[in-house]
Amino acid sequence: MDLDRKGIAAIAVCLVVLILWWVNNTAEMKKQAAQQQAQAQVAAEQARVEQEAEAKKTAAAAPATPAAPTTPAAPAQPVVPEQVDTLETDSVDYTFTTHGGGISRAVLKRYDAEQGTPITLNEFGSIPIGAVSELPGQQTDTPFTVAVDRKSGDITFEGHDPSLLHLTKKFVVPRSTKLSKDYIVEMRLVFQNRSKAPMAVPGYYVYAGSAAPVHQNDRVDYTGFKWPGGKFIDSSWFSGSWFKQAQTTYTESRPNIPWAAVADQYFTTIVTAQVDPKNAADPATQRGASVWATRFPITDAEWQQTNHVTSGSSATRYGIEGALGLPGFSLAPNEMHVQLFSIYAGPREYGRLRLMPDGQSDVLAFSDTRGLFGFLGPFVGFFSKALLLSLNTIHAWLSAISPSVGSYALSIIILTLLIKTLTWPLQNKATQSAKRMQVLQPKMTELREKYKDDPTRMNTEMMKLYKDYGINPLGGCLPALIQMPIFFGFYSMLGKAVELRNSKFLWVKDLSQPDTLFHLAGYPVNILPLLMAATIVWQMKVSPKAGDPSQQKLMMLMPLVFVAFCYNYASALALYLIVNNLFSVVQLYVTRNQPLPKLEKRPPPKRK
Repeated sequence: MDLDRKGIAAIAVCLVVLILWWVNNTAEMKKQAAQQQAQAQVAAEQARVEQEAEAKKTAAAAPATPAAPTTPAAPAQPVVPEQVDTLETDSVDYTFTTHGGGISRAVLKRYDAEQGTPITLNEFGSIPIGAVSELPGQQTDTPFTVAVDRKSGDITFEGHDPSLLHLTKKFVVPRSTKLSKDYIVEMRLVFQNRSKAPMAVPGYYVYAGSAAPVHQNDRVDYTGFKWPGGKFIDSSWFSGSWFKQAQTTYTESRPNIPWAAVADQYFTTIVTAQVDPKNAADPATQRGASVWATRFPITDAEWQQTNHVTSGSSATRYGIEGALGLPGFSLAPNEMHVQLFSIYAGPREYGRLRLMPDGQSDVLAFSDTRGLFGFLGPFVGFFSKALLLSLNTIHAWLSAISPSVGSYALSIIILTLLIKTLTWPLQNKATQSAKRMQVLQPKMTELREKYKDDPTRMNTEMMKLYKDYGINPLGGCLPALIQMPIFFGFYSMLGKAVELRNSKFLWVKDLSQPDTLFHLAGYPVNILPLLMAATIVWQMKVSPKAGDPSQQKLMMLMPLVFVAFCYNYASALALYLIVNNLFSVVQLYVTRNQPLPKLEKRPPPKRK
């Protein structure tokens, strides 16, 4: 067995191991999720039984003294009823609640869910956006009163705990639709010590609310938690695997954290701790010191109770909730501590987020490339941002010419053609290198036959052959190496570009989703990835043949690899690859009829 066959065998073994690992890991994740759900149900039932037993025990131990008939029992302390108020802007309807003193829901008027109803942020959350608590995940029990000024667009909550720590929260909704102002609510948080003794206020958490899948078939890595010091923590992070135990919460501590966010595929809620310019002596005391996140299950019944599509699936979806932790401080009697926040609840739109001052555009997590291609993260992030800016610029130009031609599908086609035009010289040079390898093929075959029993000698002679004729065996790979970061940049960008939502093209109803025409035996039939695979086969047929036959057979797996990448992904990615491959085919046909190069040995270098 020669070196090439050994390499192919090694690749095949690696693929089998990866497939077995994936199957086993998926089964383990499902098993652990079921176990966790069962344990939660058992714990809840045990808690209920213990509470009933404790109540019976307390009732039995109480003295059996009959109450005087003329003295009625004192009424129970009434629970403070929830008061809900809504403030509307041109873009969002904000629903505020006195239970927690924050935003219980944010309805985005300009973005629709699958059933045509508006997108709702914190839809499945139990804690309001902007709620404050001492411990993460803790429901605040501070009763709040509320005052609403609809003319100025602000709402104020006031309340205090038994220690006489008074809390005032004033929210101001945006009145401007500018990119830098729209979707941003300002929150002014004031702590006041109304006791007669000094008070130490421990660290506290401000909630960013929750995020949940937008579509019924969203991938698990679309919904997650993000802060500027860490990777995107999606819902699968909490599951156990061979290398990591299952986690219930995610926590990190670090000084001077500006913001924390929860996000789904296209929308996000970001809580930013702002430095008060009037009191900027120590900015670290006005920034975050920790972050916290956890996931929670969303049952199919909960999913159907909202205005989502009835899925009929038993699969458990997961939402994410998170918070930003602020450091503690001390208050003298009647002293106040003021902390300013901004709350962004809107689309993950790069054009808006890049205008925010603390790098909130990082919530798009373009650079968070994982797995085998994790080292490409910085390059992928650069290309993702450049491609998105270019795509939006082309779309704006087309829309200025005529709204009827201002489609993102046409913008993707034009952008792809521009990229292929810029890389034409490199592709042409690679084609010439492939032709030179094609001419050298008979000599390479002769060497393989001659040294088939001595792979080391064969490789040495092969390198000498390349050197004698001045051929770089990797010359044809240069365009592919350059295209790789561009491809992953498109892959990362198109999966998160909210601009593509509901963009149509021919039979495609939404470029941000797979172009499923129908289902066959329960499996979706997506046309664009299949057409893309056909263009790859066509391109391979007209390309100059290089390498030995075993390598050529291995390259026939490329269509399957790209179909696996694109089949259940945004159809815009398959559209890009189709245009890219068709342009390459045209280029190959243009250079196909050029005469084959003549190979001549290089003269030996002159000695000094």
